[in-house]
Amino acid sequence: MRTEQTFTPLRRIVLCSLCLLLFTAVDALGQQYGNVVLWVEREVAIPFGEITLYGVLSLPVSEGPHPAIAIITGAAGTEGRAGVSSRMHIDHAHRFAVQGFACLRYDPPGVGRSSGARGHDTLEARAEEALAVARFLQEQPDIKAGHVGLWGVSQGGWVIAMAASDAPETIAFLIMASGTTVSAAEQQVFGVEMQSRAAGIVDDDLVKAVLVSRLLIDWQVPRSVFEDSNRADLLKLEDGPWTELAAIVYGSDALTMDVELARVIAILEAMSGEPWAVSLHLPDIYIPSLCRIPPDSAADLIDAAAEELLANPGNYFELVTCPTLALFGEDDVLVPVERSVALLEEYFETSGNDALTIVVFPEAGHSLNDFMPSYWEAVHSWLEALHENWASEHD
Repeated sequence: MRTEQTFTPLRRIVLCSLCLLLFTAVDALGQQYGNVVLWVEREVAIPFGEITLYGVLSLPVSEGPHPAIAIITGAAGTEGRAGVSSRMHIDHAHRFAVQGFACLRYDPPGVGRSSGARGHDTLEARAEEALAVARFLQEQPDIKAGHVGLWGVSQGGWVIAMAASDAPETIAFLIMASGTTVSAAEQQVFGVEMQSRAAGIVDDDLVKAVLVSRLLIDWQVPRSVFEDSNRADLLKLEDGPWTELAAIVYGSDALTMDVELARVIAILEAMSGEPWAVSLHLPDIYIPSLCRIPPDSAADLIDAAAEELLANPGNYFELVTCPTLALFGEDDVLVPVERSVALLEEYFETSGNDALTIVVFPEAGHSLNDFMPSYWEAVHSWLEALHENWASEHD
């Protein structure tokens, strides 16, 4: 059953100072401080299709039922996506519990104590996973079923928007930390360029890094996105592994996908030790991911990747109807913040959802400076306002 909510308009852009605030040492106090218990926890088993996800539910010590937040991770690293043992997830769960919100953190499929296989998770599969976690929370007797929200970081910000657009009756609010509202293709190229510049890579070496990032995208999509720019950059450079890669991407040779995959991996391995290629993350992410693709499934998996690279996030954000808090670091080298903010405002204006708060932190990067005090001030204030709006609905 869909539950309708009214929410006081919160559309605003806030440029936060790096001030200190209370709550900075909550986690350092531990679960119990003297005779005062700060939160309680229990282990839970979350059904998700044919597998079971292991989770830890942190609860306020006050009498329930409580509103709740599920933590949705960013993209997978070399060890998969983060789970219950993540220091960042633990810190968030405890701080949310102290503020009166139950918080569920969990091991993704194939990670930690969750069953299933770890592998490439499509955005659609991740959104289904987020909804399964939210619906599990709704079924708990000490949780307010109509007040369950999602917190998502980085890629998780896109995932939670997809979940909220798929099931608006399930998701009561969203908190997006360092998410993006541009396509994955645009974000990847931006990230490689900005990380390379930050590492001091300039001139032809910078051209090589950006060129390879765009070539890898054009290799995966059915119609090239960057061919004109790439051909112009190829003319600036001497021949090298990037030339071989371009020949595969734009050449007319009819190679089977398994043969093509093997050649691309070999070319990337030849580049992986070069200083200019550091921001491409070839040896730690890209090459291992490609090596895990079964040759007989290469065509299908690359087609699936193409859909994600070119997907328009506006298709999801424009369908979000719940209150949303979006937090960005002004100096983020992975997310184009100014463009993401502008698009987010555009998406919400199109949807008619005026319950949007955007916070941009100066002198902060993608990690929001390890979730600095001013980050917690913004989250704390916004959740308090959310509480007040819920209370006003029953007056």
